[in-house]
Amino acid sequence: MARLIEVQITPHGPTELTVGVGDVLQFSASGGRTRSGPIQMSGPYRSSVVGDNGEVLTPAGPPNVVLFLCGGQGRGTIEVVTGDPWRSPKTTVINIQIHK
Repeated sequence: MARLIEVQITPHGPTELTVGVGDVLQFSASGGRTRSGPIQMSGPYRSSVVGDNGEVLTPAGPPNVVLFLCGGQGRGTIEVVTGDPWRSPKTTVINIQIHK
């Protein structure tokens, strides 16, 4: 069964991940891109919640979530952009090994 994997960007990693086909990687980030491999990015999104009355509440601010779908076996590389996207973005490169 595929997994939704929340990945934390920290000063010391991760720079390499090993995941399965169909896994989705979730990052608290303002952007990103796929450099190579069978990985598809979705987003960026702004996280929101549903209130007691059914209304969707979305805070003001930049996007804060990106998702990457690991769609096939192989190796790939992604870039994840964190920080303020207009003033001080930081790009982290992560190499991903995808297995069956």
